[in-house]
Amino acid sequence: MSKTTTDLNPATVPVLWLLGKTGAGKTSIIRALTGAGAVGNGFAPGTREATVHDFPATEPAVRFLDTRGLGEAGHDPAEDLAAAQGLANAALGVMRYDDPVQAPVIAQLRTLKLPVLLVFTGADLLPDEGARERVRAHIRKEIGRDLPFVSLSLPPEGVVTGVEALLDALDSFMPRATAALRRAEEARHFLTLRPLVLRYAAMAGASDVAPVVGAAAVPAVQGALLQALARRHKVDLTPARLRLLASALGTGALVRLATSHVIRQGAKLVPVAGQTLGAAAAAGASFATTYALGRAASAWLYGTARGAPPDQKTLRGLYDQALRGARDAAD
Repeated sequence: MSKTTTDLNPATVPVLWLLGKTGAGKTSIIRALTGAGAVGNGFAPGTREATVHDFPATEPAVRFLDTRGLGEAGHDPAEDLAAAQGLANAALGVMRYDDPVQAPVIAQLRTLKLPVLLVFTGADLLPDEGARERVRAHIRKEIGRDLPFVSLSLPPEGVVTGVEALLDALDSFMPRATAALRRAEEARHFLTLRPLVLRYAAMAGASDVAPVVGAAAVPAVQGALLQALARRHKVDLTPARLRLLASALGTGALVRLATSHVIRQGAKLVPVAGQTLGAAAAAGASFATTYALGRAASAWLYGTARGAPPDQKTLRGLYDQALRGARDAAD
């Protein structure tokens, strides 16, 4: 959701202000964090007026205030800057490593009475770390104080790097907002793993068509899926970690999953009807539960790899949502 500052009511959610020159990559940062559309236009000027982007669009956890770039000829930013300072809870000072003229941004950061994180973009354009440190040292000297910073690469095409460090830094400013952004980042990561999960879910469904065979085959497929996901997330899935995953999903959920699996196996032994309708239902249910397990496990492994696994409520929500979606797709 996007709107102008004049449409914005007094903030009921945290507002993060992106402050920088034209073409610094402010809009691209918003898109990299939220996954909303493509990652901007590289460093091409993109914002012609101050706008507010709600994320998520419904029940937002964070609002991004993207003001028009500083330093544009013929543009007086005074009104936008005054409005932004009244709305924002924290600010990102966005500066390109390869742009030595940052006086308009530095002038604002010197007097800003908000928590500030410096975001240096174009790390890929200045690959030498020594050169980047000299840029940062110059900025620190000009601002007159030491501010936390992160470095990002925002190529017009390709992988944006540094987003995880940006989320880590934002966590100290806006923990609730950062949690929502991390969930969005995990969801985008899962899209790369979804074909793998679907493949194992299809294997589980196929193995559950025949009577009795599915009783051993489906758990084996699900175990192989968990190991495959752990390898993708670079997490060693030890017995202790499996117990933590089971605890995070909830014992009740796992008991219901196992019980329903046993019932399905018994139904397939009923002559004629059980071996047709029962087998089809069992295959569909095994597909759905395996997919849902893979979705929830992927989120848990993603968080575990970063030292912040999701809580039980979040994980169960992901499992239930994936289960409903897979069942609908199978009907």
